[in-house]
Amino acid sequence: MKTYKTGLLALALGALVSCKTTTTTTSTASKAPEAPAAPAKPATPQQPEMLTGETERMELQTGIFGSWFNPNYKEYSIDKDVVLQLKPLLKDVDVTVFMGTWCSDSKRETPRFYKILDAAGKTQDVELITVDRSKTTPEGLEEGKDIKRVPTLIFSKNGTELGRIVEYPIESLEQDMLKILQNKPYKHAYAD
Repeated sequence: MKTYKTGLLALALGALVSCKTTTTTTSTASKAPEAPAAPAKPATPQQPEMLTGETERMELQTGIFGSWFNPNYKEYSIDKDVVLQLKPLLKDVDVTVFMGTWCSDSKRETPRFYKILDAAGKTQDVELITVDRSKTTPEGLEEGKDIKRVPTLIFSKNGTELGRIVEYPIESLEQDMLKILQNKPYKHAYAD
């Protein structure tokens, strides 16, 4: 009986291994003409679920990222009085934003931050860098920047860091920015 089962098993495996689509030969008279194959459509580029590296703000405003960026931007009410104070202070300041498109804190704070910058007229000297879950980029843009949490908003002038907001503000984004730019004592949420 054991030999019989082994034989059946071998036969079944042989049939599985050799299973291919077989074609039957028919005469050309009874065969219907085949339609020409349709040309292949070029693949539509799809937006990735996570951005990494240097990123343009517009990439956050479209596709799946726009589903959280745009509502969070729209719903945030800026402190207009503080923004008026920020406007001249931001003039010669470079801003670097490290954020993750996968991170809930980044999804909340980054649109708010851009709304403040827009209200202050700060449209230049803003660098947006998106990181993966390990806080890295393919180009190593985070190297030497001590990025441990996101978002990290870094304010610099003439190549010197003035301060940073890490993950969330202490008072509000506007108030924290004002303290940093006025060179007042400020410690971000994870400072020693």
